[in-house]
Amino acid sequence: MKKTYQITQEDAGQRLDTWLTAKLPEVSRSRIQKWIKAGLVTINDEAVTPHEALSLEDTVEVADYDAPKTKEDALLPRPDIGVDVVYEDDDIIVANKPSGLIVHPAIPGESNTLVNALIAQFPEIVGIGDDSQRPGIVHRLDREASGLLVIARTKAAFKNLKAQFQAHVVKKEYAVLIDGYPPADSGTIKLPIGRSASGGKMAARPIKLNKRSGELEMTPGDRTAITHYRIEEKLPKVTFLTVRTETGRTHQIRAHFHALGVPVVGDPLYGANRVGRMNSPRLFLHAKSLSFQHPVTDIELSFSAPLPKELDEVLKKARK
Repeated sequence: MKKTYQITQEDAGQRLDTWLTAKLPEVSRSRIQKWIKAGLVTINDEAVTPHEALSLEDTVEVADYDAPKTKEDALLPRPDIGVDVVYEDDDIIVANKPSGLIVHPAIPGESNTLVNALIAQFPEIVGIGDDSQRPGIVHRLDREASGLLVIARTKAAFKNLKAQFQAHVVKKEYAVLIDGYPPADSGTIKLPIGRSASGGKMAARPIKLNKRSGELEMTPGDRTAITHYRIEEKLPKVTFLTVRTETGRTHQIRAHFHALGVPVVGDPLYGANRVGRMNSPRLFLHAKSLSFQHPVTDIELSFSAPLPKELDEVLKKARK
């Protein structure tokens, strides 16, 4: 459904992309910026740029992003990409996503994604879920990350898996190499996460005391985020961790460890300027294990994916 907004005094002066991200929290800021550049978002029926400032009584219109605009925008099957299927049955697929592959299209017509590869092999997932551009997808991994994802093959499986993720009962563990040492051998990071003012990033910020009310408050727009970690190996200059997330915020692990001053090795967004960083060909973040209840049988399923070769080589060098 097409969305139309009338700008109020409270909205006036804000950047279009920042304001629209707050209006559509289910959509990433980078995706919204692509929509704006593609002309899918207009102000007063005119195409604009992502940093356009909003004015009082402007009319912002967002095209129907849940449905393709033309036949050319429909999801294109990509059998040439291929899918590393760890497990499949009539209800679910568990795949091992490689680094560098985005999970689903950011704008209609994009085809170099895991979803496009999936529909080539499992065409029945088309139409499954809440968004036509994300069939069967109940959770995601960053483009630069690798590892395990579960995909629904039926509407009933999607509904059940979505409920498990919302209840935080799905167990996800990641292999992570950080630059430096965390404050303890194991711990929990409970910093809310929201959009960074610098653009393109997320920020992990502490809850602050409101001097007027005397109550602790999160920054407006931030959401609760909880990350647990334990040290597997403490190495020269870097630490190899097992990380478990309770929540699934955008860039959660990357933003949390950046906030601790120990960014993930190979992170081009949150740690590129850190002096003395260990070289890595990619982000050292791998979803190594995934456990959940089967959406039909209720049997507890657990899957694991070994560390990719390029990350194993980085770890070997770190040990030397």
